[in-house]
Amino acid sequence: MYAMLVQGGATPDNRDDMNVAVTELLIPALQSEAGFRGAVNLEDRATGHGMMLTFWDTEDQAQHPPSNAAFRDALSAILRISTGERAPTSCWHVNAVQFDAKAQEPAAKAAGSI
Repeated sequence: MYAMLVQGGATPDNRDDMNVAVTELLIPALQSEAGFRGAVNLEDRATGHGMMLTFWDTEDQAQHPPSNAAFRDALSAILRISTGERAPTSCWHVNAVQFDAKAQEPAAKAAGSI
């Protein structure tokens, strides 16, 4: 398995809108892609900075972003909110994954709109 790391963010005031774009647009767009196995989105509420790990079966899938219309729409929504500051993406081989069976989904979605 491989993971693609994408780092970027929004201003703290736009963080909730960024989270909505990620959870309601980006992740659903990725779910229809071959090889997609999951995603983790992390945020720093104080700075607005965020990073996302997407998990893929192969290195090639991890390194080549999807081109479907839903993915393009999600990126467009994210770009409207983004600060534009972004670290280069990077691809990583995953050598271990463990989640507690009792782990909960993130707290309820924050109110906000795109």
